[in-house]
Amino acid sequence: MKKTIFFAIALLSLSSGLLFAQNNYVTREISDLISHVDWNKTIHSMSGEIQGSPYHNEEFKVGEVYFDGKFKVTDLPLRYNLYNDEIEYKDNNTTMAIAKPAKIDKVIIGKDIFIYIKKSGQYKVSGFVRVWNVEFPTILTKMGVEFFEKEPPQAIVESNPARFERKHDAHYLMKSPDEIEKIKSVKKLIQSLGNHEKELADFAKKEKISARKPEELAQLLDHYQGLQ
Repeated sequence: MKKTIFFAIALLSLSSGLLFAQNNYVTREISDLISHVDWNKTIHSMSGEIQGSPYHNEEFKVGEVYFDGKFKVTDLPLRYNLYNDEIEYKDNNTTMAIAKPAKIDKVIIGKDIFIYIKKSGQYKVSGFVRVWNVEFPTILTKMGVEFFEKEPPQAIVESNPARFERKHDAHYLMKSPDEIEKIKSVKKLIQSLGNHEKELADFAKKEKISARKPEELAQLLDHYQGLQ
């Protein structure tokens, strides 16, 4: 499976084409990003002892933000807050979050790439999603967490602490910016692709591709691209 992914979708502005050359983006200072994207300095916080984490990556990782189809800011400390569905940035001791994520073309945090999908009645997934393949069709993963308040003790049963628990990830096939469908099984995914069904079915069986593992689904789509 491909280890490094250079992928981006200007979801709200591109009418055709999936990849863009990263050197087409002009490097700007963080002040330009704040001006264009309007970072929200108010981060939702919860006090007290809480088990689990609301973050995809607990620690900030160096990353990049591409926005407005022409600008990029590099070497940023970033993390993805699953509970708030926000990309956070740290500047010294101040934590901020993107207030207008629809302006974002892509965010790279470590080796993970995220895009933002605007809420629409056209498909059920929205917000930040992780992207797995370099071109259409691609696999998307929507991650999330739930927060449970502290439960009072009952008789001889101890109380449960306040906690974050990961939801089951949801995986989607994105054929184009306007075609996104939830993946229910490997068989239905192969049927939805429409071509090379036998070759893909044989490959999925040989490699034991699971519909619950996005890295394996991405491997299947890489194989599909090789058959085209």
